[in-house]
Amino acid sequence: MDVLNQAEIDRLIGALASGEEIEEVDVSDKAVKTYDFRRPNKFNRDQLRAVQMLHESFARHLTGKLSAMSRIMVSAEIATVEQIPYEEFMRSVIAPTTLAILDVNPYGGKALMEVNQFLVFALIDRMLGGGGQPLNRSRDCTDLEKVVVDKVLETMVEGLNESWKAIREDFRFSVFGRESNPFFVQIVPKSEMVLLVNIKVQVGAVEGHLNLCLPYHCMEPVIDRFNPQEWFVARDKSYSDSEKGILRKRVRDVKIGLTAELCETSLTLKEISGLCEGDVINLGRPVSGSGVLKVGSIPKFSVVFGTSGDRTCARISGVLPPEERDYYSLP
Repeated sequence: MDVLNQAEIDRLIGALASGEEIEEVDVSDKAVKTYDFRRPNKFNRDQLRAVQMLHESFARHLTGKLSAMSRIMVSAEIATVEQIPYEEFMRSVIAPTTLAILDVNPYGGKALMEVNQFLVFALIDRMLGGGGQPLNRSRDCTDLEKVVVDKVLETMVEGLNESWKAIREDFRFSVFGRESNPFFVQIVPKSEMVLLVNIKVQVGAVEGHLNLCLPYHCMEPVIDRFNPQEWFVARDKSYSDSEKGILRKRVRDVKIGLTAELCETSLTLKEISGLCEGDVINLGRPVSGSGVLKVGSIPKFSVVFGTSGDRTCARISGVLPPEERDYYSLP
């Protein structure tokens, strides 16, 4: 800031009194930054970049867990990370939706996880044995569907906690409640700045969005730990032999479902409606033909079906070649 001395002040007053023209000062070369007092920036650019890197880990967790739950390929990637007033976020949420209210521990406060209804119902449909078809119109969940949604939310929060362990080991989110109308949720004042992480999720052919709304006061105690340089160092870290041993041990204890399938066929709706007891469906394969053993949702082995005592069983006869794996992976 430029301050006038007494002589300059006297000269300015004298010029005004005599009616002389005052020379204008050119300030066009001075940089002037605009500042919106209604949207004060709480996070700098480096911190936003670190937040994005943190939630890229969360997106990878979603890809793996949701793919296993829905038995179809799920992809998740960060769309945007921005800081906006809480009121602006709530105006962008369309009801009905799935809005999970999260407790933030150990610092207290609430955060929000919002999942688009089209995405929610695609997951529900797949988990209940359907094809993951999109909704014709948005609607609220039934009581039965809410039970399935709770399981999906728990899986998502589990992945969020795993990612945030990189910031602080005991930093945890937990589901406090769930709402379908955003107007019934007021976790912070409307003018408070929040961090909005938008994640694009695709379940089969259905695309939707998952939003994380993180109020500034919940993140303030750990904001200094969001340093991109530390993240790059962590990524380059090589694991010790003992750490590799722990990872191998944990992987060995993971339970994976196995599914043996004889084959699949297609029928028209007219043919299905005409089916009755005693009808024979031609599967287009010989009786001695082999089936497929899936590890999780991935076709892995060819099998031959038979019996052992009073039980039906399948004997592994070989490993499927890559081209056959791709064929059996088609939904």
